[in-house]
Amino acid sequence: MNITDVFPTLPRVSHMLACRPRVDEPVDFWIWLRSLQGLVNRDDAHLYLVRGAGALGSDPQTPLYEEHWLNYYREAFGIPVEELNDVDTLIDRYRDAIDGYVLYDTDEVIQTQNLAITLCGLDATLPIAPDQEKWMTRHGIPRRDDLRGRFESDLAAAEWAIDNLWPRCYRRLYANLCVHRPSWYALAHELEDFIVCHRGMALDLPLSRQTRRSLALYRRMLEQAERPGVQMNWHCVLDQEKEYVAESAKQGFFNLCSVGSPNLTIHGGIGDPDASYQQPLPSTDACKAEAGKVYVCLYNSDGDATWAMNNLHSGNWLVPQRGSFPFGWGFLPLMVKLMPGMLRYYWETKHENDCFWGPSSGAAYTYSHLWPGEHVQWYLNESRRLLDQTGQNGCNMVNWFLQDWWREVDDTPAVRREQEAMKSGPGLVCGLGGSPYAKSYLDGPIPKLHSVHIANVGRDNAGDIIRFAEECPTRPLFMFLFAQIAEGIWEQLDSEVDRLTDAGIELVGMDTFFLKLQDAIRGGLVSDELYEKTDALSETWLRAPGRNRLPYCAKLAQELAHAAAGDPKQCRAILARAGWIDLVSREIEHAAGDRDTFMTAYQWRSPVDPVDEADTLLYVAFTVAWTVVRSVLESQGIYANDRFSAIDAFRSIAAETGETDPFDRIFAAWDDWEAGPPRVDETAAWCRALAETTDRLCERFGPDSDEGFQGWLPRPI
Repeated sequence: MNITDVFPTLPRVSHMLACRPRVDEPVDFWIWLRSLQGLVNRDDAHLYLVRGAGALGSDPQTPLYEEHWLNYYREAFGIPVEELNDVDTLIDRYRDAIDGYVLYDTDEVIQTQNLAITLCGLDATLPIAPDQEKWMTRHGIPRRDDLRGRFESDLAAAEWAIDNLWPRCYRRLYANLCVHRPSWYALAHELEDFIVCHRGMALDLPLSRQTRRSLALYRRMLEQAERPGVQMNWHCVLDQEKEYVAESAKQGFFNLCSVGSPNLTIHGGIGDPDASYQQPLPSTDACKAEAGKVYVCLYNSDGDATWAMNNLHSGNWLVPQRGSFPFGWGFLPLMVKLMPGMLRYYWETKHENDCFWGPSSGAAYTYSHLWPGEHVQWYLNESRRLLDQTGQNGCNMVNWFLQDWWREVDDTPAVRREQEAMKSGPGLVCGLGGSPYAKSYLDGPIPKLHSVHIANVGRDNAGDIIRFAEECPTRPLFMFLFAQIAEGIWEQLDSEVDRLTDAGIELVGMDTFFLKLQDAIRGGLVSDELYEKTDALSETWLRAPGRNRLPYCAKLAQELAHAAAGDPKQCRAILARAGWIDLVSREIEHAAGDRDTFMTAYQWRSPVDPVDEADTLLYVAFTVAWTVVRSVLESQGIYANDRFSAIDAFRSIAAETGETDPFDRIFAAWDDWEAGPPRVDETAAWCRALAETTDRLCERFGPDSDEGFQGWLPRPI
């Protein structure tokens, strides 16, 4: 099958009914209204809802993207648009599509919300919250079921749904809709029309090792799925993006981050899904590398996300500065099926300096190194096919696995497989955190480069680039940078371009950059060690940040030891409400720079369930211990990415003073996680020892009292 066949084909849109509800209603209103939209658009796609906000409920001044696309479709495709803004009239018009409603719980077991959404796709019963029942009674729509009081927990409700609803669903489509209100994860409800239309399954199953029962239930559900498949919406607030994506990849499911993506049942029916676009490569004669030059290319992509396609690529496509300098953009290859009209718009408005370059990780978002062997080559081949159709020569191919790697997984066979599948293009990139110490692959069919730096809003990015060129004498020097996925990044970079030019640094497009790099490789101008590692580079990228992270490590280790030694009820509250999970994919200075903020990061959360306490405490202990290990190694000029080699290096540095025992015990328990967690009192003892040891490591490897460090590296995007 083609990867586009994972999604059922929507009917072509020949007319539209635009509805802008004139109501002041909470998110539960939009849950049932978008579900109604899914029922209506199943056979005749035409109902288009306008909420009047950008992705994720952003600032009211955000351009009304729903209006933008409505106007574009009307003008470019000649689609007539009728207006109907009164919700009561809308219900009356589509009363025949509704076979009653199901009431769900918004106080105790909010998972019933997802059961009701799933039932809507299966039985045409609208999902209704108690404060929304007025809409149904006013129109004489009968209540078919009441899910309140039926389940003892969200997990029990999910288990019932997997046993009773999943076999009736379209089992290539799973949508994770977080139920942990009031987090924004739980308030992002734009996808109901697509789920209902295609009879998909909606649930919330956190996929962290903190929640063993939920993870096991998810795995049981996916074992009954039809593969390959797609996982939509976004992860739960209780787990991390990279955990969520890794678990689905193991089952042959790719991801689409599709919060902030209203009206997908309309977007998929407008435009030509067979249209093909080309971005001709520059001539090789025009892409000769010069020995003394510094080449820089910039790239911005949340293009694996439908929301970024909907909101004009993270709010940056319409800035007047676009086109003033070379810049790379990643666009979702699956737009050919899900948003073909949008894809046409981006190509119609593309400037010469805009270089389209595939997003993470090919056709969609996944970690292909984890895919089942019988599906991985299919996924890569389909990715190349859709990249060709969308006119994107290269691609950002990411592979993460948080249990064993801090950043990109160093998996040479997996990279070779990617290079071979993508070799018709000029190269590949990866790395949403920048470092000259991360591994790049110059050998193989095409080069694959890890980002060397990150450009951020409000940062002196030109200064970063110029300093790096001064600290690294390699020439020619090739610097690939990700640009922060945020509004304002274009204005920021446009204000800095002249400084790069004045410094003799050449800013080039992605295709040109990689063709020049290929020329440099063929000519022997660069080696596999792409950047000469000078003392200055080591101080900037490893030693100074590493030693200055250690005081943060010591403070957090003490906080953890205090929590673990205290009253169990208090411990479970601290484990839930502090920002431990933020340390999983953010550097400690960005997660824990302010103690009060860190300790109350998730203050709305209920305490950890006693059943999950042992797993959660081990998870947090592992996270803090791994942060300490990396910081110690960096302080000694050692890049720490792979956990196993990092632990070996850490032992050789710290063993002489007996400072490895708590780390060894925590890491051993982590490696044996599948067999079950250690007792809480065991892990608590390790946490106390970890805090004591980290204090000594900080004294030994941390900063001098008068260092006054300000040189934190750019935030990953």
